[in-house]
Amino acid sequence: MKKVKTLFSGSLLLLLFACQKSDIISSESKATTEKPATEGDNKGAKSITQGRFNGTYVDTWHYSTPQLYIFNGSQYARYDVLANTFMGTNTIAAGYAAVPFSSIDAAYVDTWHYSTPQLYLFSGTQYARYDILTNTFMGTNSIGAGYAGVPFATIDAAYVDTWHYSTPQLYLFNGSQYARYDILTNTFMGTNSIVAGYAGVPFSSVDATYVDTWHYSTPQLYLFNGDNYARYDILSNTFQGTNLISNGYAGVPF
Repeated sequence: MKKVKTLFSGSLLLLLFACQKSDIISSESKATTEKPATEGDNKGAKSITQGRFNGTYVDTWHYSTPQLYIFNGSQYARYDVLANTFMGTNTIAAGYAAVPFSSIDAAYVDTWHYSTPQLYLFSGTQYARYDILTNTFMGTNSIGAGYAGVPFATIDAAYVDTWHYSTPQLYLFNGSQYARYDILTNTFMGTNSIVAGYAGVPFSSVDATYVDTWHYSTPQLYLFNGDNYARYDILSNTFQGTNLISNGYAGVPF
């Protein structure tokens, strides 16, 4: 169990199904009251970096359909994954009460260590834990203390793989590298380069990631870099193509 200091320490194939995200340009060859997010409430937004997703995670608990949360600067957007619809924006301060970060670098959800899903939010050298069901801030810790052995001071992106190993594996990105960390045993498993581990993906670094298990027959990893994103089939370890964020996530103002 992680120690927390505070409180308790592309191609024609992609067009076959209308419900699928028909958004890939090229293909080559790896209920509790929810946080408010309404269009128009981002007046006075600060430090939004256009064309960049700084952190993402999927919430399957608050709504009848999975919702993708996208962080950018001091703001976040909510996007309905199944309907491919932008649902609105809000500030981190308003939507994640008491979380002491003005921006989010990366995020993932842990459904194994506690009785309710816990959202981990990374910012700089720190991370916060936030109970998704109760919308409660649970505390902060340093990355160095909470993820022993991981050789990164900061985290650019994160996602959990539950398909390749017998226990869930957390992938943490930093620059051109990524680390694998066993969630259940809290064990650092090693590092690799993005170019070696995600063959064909044309990004030297990753800004954000999430896994989509709804649009295709196999889980698809979405990796974001600048104004672009790539889709990568997790089970077959195959790069599926790239697209512009503005094309694939219509309406999201980042």
